[in-house]
This record gives sequence, C-alpha cells and structure tokens, in this order.
Amino acid sequence: MTAQETNLVNAFETTLNGAVASGDSSIALTDNPGVAAKVYLVIDPDNDSKREIVLWNSGAFGAAAVTRDVDAKHDPDPAHADGTKVRLAVVKQHIEDVHDRIDDVALTGDVTGTLADATQDIATTIAAGAVDFAMINQGDLITQAESITSNDSDTKIPTAAAVKNYADAEAATLTNKVLKDYNETTAGITSAVDMAIDLANGNTGTVTLGHNVDDLHFTNVPASGVTTFTLVVTQDGTGSRTMDIDAVSVNGGGDVTAKTAGAAGLTLSTAAASIDILTFVFVGTTPFLFSQLAFA
Repeated sequence: MTAQETNLVNAFETTLNGAVASGDSSIALTDNPGVAAKVYLVIDPDNDSKREIVLWNSGAFGAAAVTRDVDAKHDPDPAHADGTKVRLAVVKQHIEDVHDRIDDVALTGDVTGTLADATQDIATTIAAGAVDFAMINQGDLITQAESITSNDSDTKIPTAAAVKNYADAEAATLTNKVLKDYNETTAGITSAVDMAIDLANGNTGTVTLGHNVDDLHFTNVPASGVTTFTLVVTQDGTGSRTMDIDAVSVNGGGDVTAKTAGAAGLTLSTAAASIDILTFVFVGTTPFLFSQLAFA
C-alpha cells in the first residue's frame, strides 16, 4: 500500500444511496460517516462473495471518488444494489498504512528528510538559515576544511579537525595558565658524526653515542622567542665519545659555537654508560648550552 493517513470512527454503518455498477469509480452514501477522505469502507460486509473494500479518496459522502477492490479479491469489480450495507470498519489496510507511515517517515519543519525504509538510519538535512545562535547559526559553524586563526570567538563552534589544526599549527598563546602532570615528547636521536636534531619531533631527546660528534644540526627551531631542547646523552660500551659544540647550525644556517657559562665549552663524561644531560637554549636562533655531567 502507498503510505497515507486514513480516518476512523467507531461503529459507523450506512447504505449505498444508489446502485454501483462494476466499472463505477464513485459511490454515494446515505449517511455522513462524520469523517473526511481518506477512508476505507466495506461494501456488503456480510456477503462472502460480494464483500468489497474500497478506498474513499476524495469528494463528499454523497459523491465519493473511490478506488475499487483495494485488496484485489474480485475481477471484475462486483456490482452492488441500491441500499446495500456499507460499513466503516478496521481492516488490514489501516494497519498496513500505519506500517507504511513508519517505514516512510516525512520529517517536517526546519529539519527535512525521508527515511527510505525501516532498516535505514535517519538522514536529515538542516535547511540553510533554519537554525540561528539561539538555535546554532549555520554561518557560525567552522567546517573541517577551515583553520582557526583566533581563539577569541564566543559563538563559533569549531570542528575537531579545526581545533587540532589550531593546537598544532596556529599561533596559540597561553596566558596565565597553570600546567600540571604534563610531559614532553621525547625523540630518539640517532648517533652520528654529523648529528641531526629535529625539534618537530619533540623538545627532549635521548641518544647513545657510538661516534665522536663533530657537528650538531638543529632544525625547526622557532625563529623568535626562547626555545629549549634537552638531550640525555649516554656513552656506549666503549665510552670516551666526544661532542664538539663549535659547529652548531640552526635551521640550515652557518655553523656557530654554542655559548657556555664562562666560555668553558663542553667535555662529556668518558666512562662507558655514563650519562650527561645537555640543555640547549635558543634565543631566536642563537644557541646557549647548560650541561649537567656524570649522573650516577
């Protein structure tokens, strides 16, 4: 059955006001059932051979346009004499219509959409401008493709992707914030004569020296402000590995000597498996070095 709403009343019965031929598409009722189309009616309900269910589609009860034999019990449609009983009864078509309405839900109002069948999820489309900030303005939603360049909006609702982009890439500034129970990403640094350290991988790192390091190459150091990188250095089983700090390059620039307190330079612990902690502080791109040696 096609999904449609039908009307019911309790215990209504009347008669045909005029004969109905086999090919007729309208009927006249003697009494008004008190409801408007659409209504299912049963003509001659107590006659097993001529009982016919019709759907009153439109028109007044005295000239009702009907769909004949809706449950396909007759071929051709039966003829009915004037005065034949007509009953408005609960028939299976009413129940089918209820099921069809459940299977084909029309969502109306500002939110529109159609549920194709009962097994599908409801997919709805919010009409443009249908929701404002006292309801969520469509123009105040920040989409996945957009980045956030300011954190001072009190009304715009960002997506998860936009928030991640802001935290990862935009110039977010924390002011008067208290941080606790946090840790920093630690990068595993590969020992090499020319040792590369990429701050994009973290602001702390660990390395087990298997070489004498002649050059230190730092990349992704912010060009302004103060940035730190802490390196935990462990001597390998051989020990006595060295690290020169007179050839430190920052972001591909020329080699410079890292500045140390009293120009003392750097001499690593020499014992095998000994541990030193080196903290590089970049003021802009100028490297300073603080060393704490021989941890046990």
